[in-house]
Amino acid sequence: MAEMTRSRIAQVLIEGDREFLKRLCGQIGERYRVEPVRPPSRTLVMGKARDPVSGKPFYLGEILATECTVAIGPAHGFGILLGEDAEKAYELAVVDAALNARLPETAGWTAEFEREERKLVERWKKDQERVMRTKVQFDTMEDSYGNRL
Repeated sequence: MAEMTRSRIAQVLIEGDREFLKRLCGQIGERYRVEPVRPPSRTLVMGKARDPVSGKPFYLGEILATECTVAIGPAHGFGILLGEDAEKAYELAVVDAALNARLPETAGWTAEFEREERKLVERWKKDQERVMRTKVQFDTMEDSYGNRL
């Protein structure tokens, strides 16, 4: 499997099992002093998309997000997610700070992230299968009767 990038880790932590994130944060919170640099707060971020026809980027508008910054010793961690969830933003920041500090507890996390990512992919596949079962096939009259019309 490819190296776990920060964006993949963030996706697993945000979209995956909440208990997994809580457990990792708890491991760090029990052993280290976590200093809030910027406590969880709501913010607005600009949503960016790409026009499917021209391929040019444009801004959808403002989106509510929650962000948090913490420090473990000299290492800082940042957590941000769409919506309003102060606790989750804090937990994301703690895990990020632990990774940035290269704490000993993080040594085995890559395998755990990969395992959680596989679970997440399976959940997405099941969701996609459920959606595809409800898909309706539309035929036009030309499809049904040929070009006789």
